[in-house]
Amino acid sequence: MLVVYPELEQKQLVDQSNEAFLPVIRRIRQVFEDHFDRTWFAIIIDGLPIDFRTIRMIRELVGLESIHVGDEWFIYQAVVELSRFSLLIRKFLLPVLKERLGVSGLVPHRIVRDRTQFILRRFVAYTFPYNLERLEALTIELRTQLLSAYPELEPQT
Repeated sequence: MLVVYPELEQKQLVDQSNEAFLPVIRRIRQVFEDHFDRTWFAIIIDGLPIDFRTIRMIRELVGLESIHVGDEWFIYQAVVELSRFSLLIRKFLLPVLKERLGVSGLVPHRIVRDRTQFILRRFVAYTFPYNLERLEALTIELRTQLLSAYPELEPQT
């Protein structure tokens, strides 16, 4: 005899009403994977107070290809982690980005000597704040969409 558990079956259903979140998630994926999920980035954030759980949740969010019934709580938690990630990067990395990339005149003994690497890293230092702003704007857009559809996700204070 086959026993069907309705709550498990419901989780398998794709939530068509939440499919509107996917375009924003895809744009977040593009920005995150292109600029924040790179080896060089992992090296320069080493030692910063960013929890591995935060990175894992962001990766799970950007990996979504479909949204199932009940995923809205996970998406909300991932948006909170994305916001925390952006805040920590803005607070702890941006002020020392050039030093960590090895392109700051303030730390001449750590300057990258290879001319090509120096130019590439200067370019990264120049474009990084813009890419962080893009990630933050997309995070706000997803959060706004999510809370307009599910206002009960926002804790009441």
